[in-house]
Formats: sequence, structure tokens, C-alpha cells
Amino acid sequence: MAKSVLLVGQGSHLARAVLGAQGEDISIDAVSHGVDWDGINLTRYQVVVNMAYDLRYMREAYDERRDFDLFVAQQAARAGCHHVMMSTRRVYGPSAPFPVKEDHPPAPVDHYGSNKLKTELAVQKLLGERCTILRIANVFDFEPGRHTFFGIALRSLKETNRIVLDVSPFVRRDFIDIAEFAQIARRVLAVCPSGVFNLGSGHATEVGNIAMWLMEGYGKGELLVTSSEERDSFELDRSKLALTLGSLGVSSDIRARCIEIGNRLIDE
Repeated sequence: MAKSVLLVGQGSHLARAVLGAQGEDISIDAVSHGVDWDGINLTRYQVVVNMAYDLRYMREAYDERRDFDLFVAQQAARAGCHHVMMSTRRVYGPSAPFPVKEDHPPAPVDHYGSNKLKTELAVQKLLGERCTILRIANVFDFEPGRHTFFGIALRSLKETNRIVLDVSPFVRRDFIDIAEFAQIARRVLAVCPSGVFNLGSGHATEVGNIAMWLMEGYGKGELLVTSSEERDSFELDRSKLALTLGSLGVSSDIRARCIEIGNRLIDE
């Protein structure tokens, strides 16, 4: 029998990808972040996953009133459901090893990382083994205009024929294709392992290469580097999740995907 899942935040970028992916023996009902909780019978579900958030939670100091992850976890706890929380690699902070494992002591330096760490601890205290926490790398897609590395780069390339890097082009970061993320996320929902897990691509890529591949697909453009600073390099060790799920399969070809995304920008 398919595992029954309630996904909260159906309109989010990640949620749409998970809902549109195929595979795994799960049945997902999706609702918006503003759903009337009194009208939901959570006992119908085995798993509750949240993909909605308050923008202020990402940018400001912690305030439990804005902690929607914790609110959803509380609903799951009352109904006896397993809860899957989407966290971030930012909980590790800039001094983390390369690659970083889940047992490395967190040391966040920004509001988003600090807030997610507070939520992680609260959710674990609340649910114990009935929770899965995914610390996610940089998920990328065709996303011009979004406030992400790819979103900013694509918008700049389209509007100015230029991609600007404010770090060294040799900085390496862990980017995971949204389709790969969605497939792995669905497997997590089907298995519901207990604990904290990294979810990345398994390797890091130089940001300068990503910019060049996007321009290669677009057919033109120039790269402007305004700083040589080596900042925010990171790679997530995903061996714990791979061992838990049996395998994560072959990672996406990031160069081919970047060229495809750049080519798509032509008609945008």
C-alpha cells in the first residue's frame, strides 16, 4: 500500500518539482501554507512534509511565531505522523570541512542558518525518531529572477549580456539539479529514515564554470569577476543518505544541464 503523505506549501518551487516527479510508492496530497488546519484530518496521513516558509524567518532573528516548520511539526506530532523537515546546508557555517558530514558541529553565521538550526533542535525534541531532517545543498533549475545563484545569473545574462561574480570563479559549491532533488526527496518520503541527512549532488562545481556553461548554452555573454575572494565553498557528504536509501544513483551532468538552461533562456 502506498505511503500517504501530506505536503504543505504546494506552490513552492521545490514542492512543484516533488509533485511532478515520478516513482516511489507514495500518495501525496498537497495543500497551501494557508490551509485551514481544523479542516484536515491528519490521522489519514503517515507522513507530513513542509515546503513553505515565512520570508522573514530567512532574513531576521529567530521568532517562533514565524517558524512555520515548527508549527507543521507540532501538527504532525499531535496526529502521530512522521515529519520531514527541509533544512539547509547553512547550518554548518563557512568553516565546515570540505566535504562536510552530518556529525560536524553546526556553526551558522547568518539568520537563515541560525534559525534552521533552532528549528531542527526543537523538531527533534518534539518528535524524536519520528522526524527526518534534510540539510539541502543549492538546488538549481531554470529560474531567472529568483534570488538564487542561478536566478540572479540568468536574469543578469538576459538583461545585460553579462554574469557578474562577486567571488573567485574557482569557488566550488554543491549544486543539485531540481529533478535529482525531487527524485531523492520522494525516496525519503517513502522510507522516512530517522535523523539528520545531507542532500546534495555528491560533488562541488566551480562557480566560474557554471557561469561559462550558462553562457555557452545562451550563445553569448561575458563573465565579470569583481572579487578574488574565496568565500562560501562547500560540499555535502551524502554517503549517510546513500547508505540509508541503498543508493542515490548517478548524479546529473551539471555541465549539460547548465547548457540546456542557458539555451532555454534564449526564448525567455
